[in-house]
Amino acid sequence: MWKPFTVALTILTVLAPSVSRAEEMTLAQVVRLALARNERARIADAAVTSADAAVSRARAGFLPTLTLGASETLRPYTEVQNGRTVVRSNAASGAVTLSQPLLSITAFPIYASAKHNAEAARHDALNQKRQLTFDAARAFFGVVAQQRVLVAAKRRLDKADASANDTRARAAAQLVSTNDATRALVERAASVQSVANATGALEQARVALGYILDAPVESDLHAPEESLTPFDIDVAPLSERAIAQRPDVAASNAAAAGALVLADEPGLRFVPTLNAQAQARVADQPTAGDRYLDTVLTLNLNWAIWDAGVRSADADSRKAAADSADLQFRALKRRVGADVKVALAALTAARASLTAAQEGVTAASQSADETAVLYKQGLAKAIELFNANQSRFDAEISLAAAQLALRQGELDLRAAMGLFPVEGAL
Repeated sequence: MWKPFTVALTILTVLAPSVSRAEEMTLAQVVRLALARNERARIADAAVTSADAAVSRARAGFLPTLTLGASETLRPYTEVQNGRTVVRSNAASGAVTLSQPLLSITAFPIYASAKHNAEAARHDALNQKRQLTFDAARAFFGVVAQQRVLVAAKRRLDKADASANDTRARAAAQLVSTNDATRALVERAASVQSVANATGALEQARVALGYILDAPVESDLHAPEESLTPFDIDVAPLSERAIAQRPDVAASNAAAAGALVLADEPGLRFVPTLNAQAQARVADQPTAGDRYLDTVLTLNLNWAIWDAGVRSADADSRKAAADSADLQFRALKRRVGADVKVALAALTAARASLTAAQEGVTAASQSADETAVLYKQGLAKAIELFNANQSRFDAEISLAAAQLALRQGELDLRAAMGLFPVEGAL
């Protein structure tokens, strides 16, 4: 009889830490989980790997190449020479060739452009991960807001149940009319509907967050108490900081630099290229005289004097691409200032709205409590009690919306500043 108990105790011991961690899931944990499990983070890393490979490929334009070749000639026949039958043997040979570019001017801008593009890819990967963390953070606060709505809906239902029971008893004692009991049932039905809607909305928010995290979200989440924007709010310094630290700005700058360098490559094609090639060839039959080993050193000069206009067309195309990349970089820098201003305006409005919502909840709660006392004393009607409870529920919903708007405003400001939702995300 102890064996099932031991197994159950072991399972509970193993599961207890995970359950505890699930119940204590914080914003920082959600952000790190998204970076660890979401495919978008790995796609960003793959883009960096591809860009680094392009740099290695561009570097190959300066390095030597070594190739090995071998051949075997089969001669399955005989021939007659001077009246004698001669059996022809097979012939085998091998060659090692070393090629080294000595002068290839076009390799320099190609290599420099590849390095700029790799730098842009690293910044862009960081920005992609940053956007992923903000998506996770917004979904996190969406779940928190729906949790608060569900709590308010359940509180409303509890009040409706208590009012329905009390009104039913008072109607039976002929202290109030049956119409009050009917209104109490109407209020309870509306409360049940509110709970159902809040439960469905909460489940949808959890599914949305679980999709980002690639993990089910089954427990309650706890929002941080501290503000996400501890720094001073001043437009000019924040805009300058944002331009300096936003990874998408750095990626755009590097991409523009890479496009500008690559635009110089077509004009350098007019410069001749010079390659050196050394080859050692060995065969099982004499290749020159009585020698079985032959070595050759070759210098190749190539000068493309006229290429039918390809060089000029490529120069125009890449110059236009470089101009476009530079204009995109300038537009992005201007947009950073606009993003900061918009985020600050939204955050200021959200803070004022939250203060008003908190005052509204306080007033609505006091009004509902006072109306309940008056109703029990026969000094208020049932419709006034139900309207007061409805007003308190609406005020609590407004408070949850204001709290969500404040968190969204804080996240938008951190996003505009080029920060992560929480410090130490990476």
